[in-house]
Amino acid sequence: MRHAIVLLVAMSIVSPPALLHAQDVGTVDTRVYLTDGTVVMGQLLEKSADLVIVRSSDGEIFTFQPEQIDKLVTLDSLGSQAQTITVREFPYISFLGGTVALSLISWLQFDTAGDRDAEADVNQENGLLARANELQDKASRARLWGWSSAILAAGSLGVALIPKSRTKKVFPELSLDASGGPRAQLVYRHTF
Repeated sequence: MRHAIVLLVAMSIVSPPALLHAQDVGTVDTRVYLTDGTVVMGQLLEKSADLVIVRSSDGEIFTFQPEQIDKLVTLDSLGSQAQTITVREFPYISFLGGTVALSLISWLQFDTAGDRDAEADVNQENGLLARANELQDKASRARLWGWSSAILAAGSLGVALIPKSRTKKVFPELSLDASGGPRAQLVYRHTF
């Protein structure tokens, strides 16, 4: 049973980095202005002479024909008008699962060690010295497993909290201000 738990913990520590290369669904690099006035923002998947495919930030796929599109704006086409921002991300945050699992194992091992020490004391009082020594050995092993799990949990927490900063371009905010600066605000409210 313990070997299965150790194997599961090891898999939870090793497998999250493989998941880090999953495609980022939330990126917005394109705005599609349609002839009906609708604006679709998302990631440009394909652009050809007869078809434009865009994935929105929530993962929905939109397909447009050129006659439906009034204007197609990408971050690259904006050039210097695109805002550059710095984003701090925690790409290894999934290691927190390993931290929780290893902390739980550590706590269980220390609890087991305490129980074995209590049993060893009872056996020693009753004159069963061989059984008391055996229980003390098991308690020592449980403490060793507990400290090992605690150290691995701390390491997993340290990896989870490694930040990564990167710069990316974003669309400027639309605005039409009374002071002369551009500013527009669109509010949609729906009540039941």
